[in-house]
Amino acid sequence: MTENVYLLRDYEAVAGDAIEARPFYVSEDLVAVLVTLQPGARVPDHSHEHHDEVFDVIRGSGVFFLEDEAIDFGPGMTIVVPAGTRHGLLAGDKPWVLRETVHRHVYARKALRRALDKRLEKVTARMR
Repeated sequence: MTENVYLLRDYEAVAGDAIEARPFYVSEDLVAVLVTLQPGARVPDHSHEHHDEVFDVIRGSGVFFLEDEAIDFGPGMTIVVPAGTRHGLLAGDKPWVLRETVHRHVYARKALRRALDKRLEKVTARMR
């Protein structure tokens, strides 16, 4: 299978810690993680100032807290959490498996540095 195709069953935790996060793709500004919450596990309310998150339910269900709203969150649903938004999770009575995709904000200086590094790599490769 190609390097960009992932079988989520290979990353899913069958049993174990109350909350287990298993990254399956990581780059400088994008991270994809399979998160398993055991029954009753809770992720306390929190927020992230410098990244957006997208949560998709793979199986199971629970409650997703988004600001002051409690949302029953089950298979086939997606929730987008913009940077700075308070959120938390509470698993139901069966293991709850979510795909979490994190997009880190790339600031101008960082983006410029990355562009310069890529350009330097190309110039160096031509010189070899």
